[in-house]
Amino acid sequence: MRVQLVDPSHELLDAVIQLGDRNRATLGFLAGAAFEQAAHSRTLLAATIRGKLAGYALFALPAQRIRLAHLCVDDRFKHRGIARLLVDKISELHQDRSGIGLKCRRDYGLEPMWTALGFEQTNEVDGRGADRHPLVVWWRDHHHPNLFTDLESTAQFRVAMDLNVFADLYSRDPRSGREETQGLTASWIEDMVDLLVLPTLVEEIGKLKDPAERRRQLALASNHDRLHPDRAAADVLVREMLTRGKTEFGLDLPREPNDLLDLRYVAEASVSGVGYVVSRDNFLTSSIGPLAEAVCNVRVLRPSEIVVHVDELIRAQAYQGRDLLGTSFSDGAVPAGQEERLAVFLDQPSGERKSSFHARLRDLASKPATWDRRWILDGDGRPAALYCMRQQDGQMEVSLLRTAVSHPLAGTLARQLLYLLKGMCRDQGISVLRLSDPNLSKDIRTAAAEDGFQSHQDTLVALVVDACADASSITDLAAQAGALVGFDTPELPASMPAAAAYAVERAWWPAKITDAELPSFLVPIWPLFASDLFEFSPSLLPRNDRLGISRQHVYYRAARSAGERVPARILWYASSDKNRTVQQVIACSRLDDTVVDQGRALHARFQHLGVWERRHIDKAANTEGLARALLFSDTEIFPRPISLSRLRTLADEHRHSLRLQSVSKIPPQLFSALYREGHIAR
Repeated sequence: MRVQLVDPSHELLDAVIQLGDRNRATLGFLAGAAFEQAAHSRTLLAATIRGKLAGYALFALPAQRIRLAHLCVDDRFKHRGIARLLVDKISELHQDRSGIGLKCRRDYGLEPMWTALGFEQTNEVDGRGADRHPLVVWWRDHHHPNLFTDLESTAQFRVAMDLNVFADLYSRDPRSGREETQGLTASWIEDMVDLLVLPTLVEEIGKLKDPAERRRQLALASNHDRLHPDRAAADVLVREMLTRGKTEFGLDLPREPNDLLDLRYVAEASVSGVGYVVSRDNFLTSSIGPLAEAVCNVRVLRPSEIVVHVDELIRAQAYQGRDLLGTSFSDGAVPAGQEERLAVFLDQPSGERKSSFHARLRDLASKPATWDRRWILDGDGRPAALYCMRQQDGQMEVSLLRTAVSHPLAGTLARQLLYLLKGMCRDQGISVLRLSDPNLSKDIRTAAAEDGFQSHQDTLVALVVDACADASSITDLAAQAGALVGFDTPELPASMPAAAAYAVERAWWPAKITDAELPSFLVPIWPLFASDLFEFSPSLLPRNDRLGISRQHVYYRAARSAGERVPARILWYASSDKNRTVQQVIACSRLDDTVVDQGRALHARFQHLGVWERRHIDKAANTEGLARALLFSDTEIFPRPISLSRLRTLADEHRHSLRLQSVSKIPPQLFSALYREGHIAR
């Protein structure tokens, strides 16, 4: 018996797809492209006996966890321990991850099997299909510090449905090709996708001739979040798409009445702040799709595209750096007399009353010596975020933290705000950040979970450990910070696996654990691109406005490997170009992922992250058109950039031979020396 990763070019892949298709009644439909993507991503395992496929496991690696989507054994080979071999192999390959999670329908009766495979039941949730079968949540722990085993993002991919997708899910009539859409209801993915209802969908359902079926489908639609876009604003976008479709895209619309409905789906999604529509309509996805993106900044996706790229799409929706960078946000104190403008921050989903909210605002405004009330306005002067904070006993308490739910960048701003607040704590020597707002939005709670906030006495607490030191020292500093709020912290072991250290460094940012197995790389970057990515002035002084720097970015380089591993840390060395000579180590980032693909494909996947144009990627590509994308986040600009001469001196002291022409791995001792020196002026 042999367990191996499936090569995308091997005939074994076809056998895996066929086995999955034969078991779609329990596994759910999964397009062949999803299996191919998993093979390319090295997340598809196969077990063979004498050359015949006996079973397979398909999984994903979101954040620092493992998500098991399919575990399937051929009926001919059951009761031979194949499922255990596959699961054990996943753990062996990714032992540094916090563990393996999965969801499985309770009515399948597989509890004894999952228990025997080392999983524990942690929760039960309702399914989201028409029948809403309960799902059991299972977890197989890898026994890393338990503070970080529950940090799985609760973020969902928000996408508006058109009628053909809704009918695929709920119509009782036979529908050709509906399996593609029903892939969105598989147990492993259904709670990751938030399928939204637009007015046009309700209007189309209302035209069904059968009264009983019409009422049934309207009732099912009410189980989904319903959007309420401004109709006049949507009308404006429809007219613009009709005009530009003809002048710029050669589309003489409408060809038929349904085309106007398609345009309304796109326009209503855009006005609602939703950047995606899902459809199986070929004309909508292929012909109207480019027009929708150009006019409304809305992408039209097929259901299979969502299934294949769901983690990437969630990340794209959470980090819309391009849109944030392209808008003039401003951060300032809230002036008097703004109560009505602040009504956009009322938390209606939790039942917060307007009178109570205004009373809180007045109470906080009456204590200016204690509470600092601030808001963020977008380029149109609209309130986009609101926060109110004070410092007390070594803590920063944030009693009010809101993003405008209707703002299209609410999720991105939530993540920016938390990073901004942690940065304020670091600058002011504060080691505890506490969110005490009882009405935190879903966006903020999701972002806080991703950033390592923990529930404690009806608040969310994060520790800010400003140190670059070994695990023992970081443990002691975290314990001291936790003691301020009666918060227990785990003891970190020496030689922590890379993924575990990565999770700790994110949760206790800006902590850097010097004796962990988290690698560090020195990455050269031209000054022009450093200016674009990090928004340097010509003197390389960082911007005063941290909101201008997206938390996640992408950098492109040649496709050949320089030994990059993820997760990792990056130190950025700004070199020289025809306009400027810098030759300094200027910043530190976390390396989240690295992807090799055609330049066009990379641009399509990561253009939401900001400043890169297609021509820049093509310039970095090799003769086959392949380039490498480095996805990185939470960049810290050094208060004191490190000169080339000092870099060479420190490298010599640590007996390291510098390579500044390409990406190179550096030893942990040199990383520590450079990081500390870059922060001497702090």
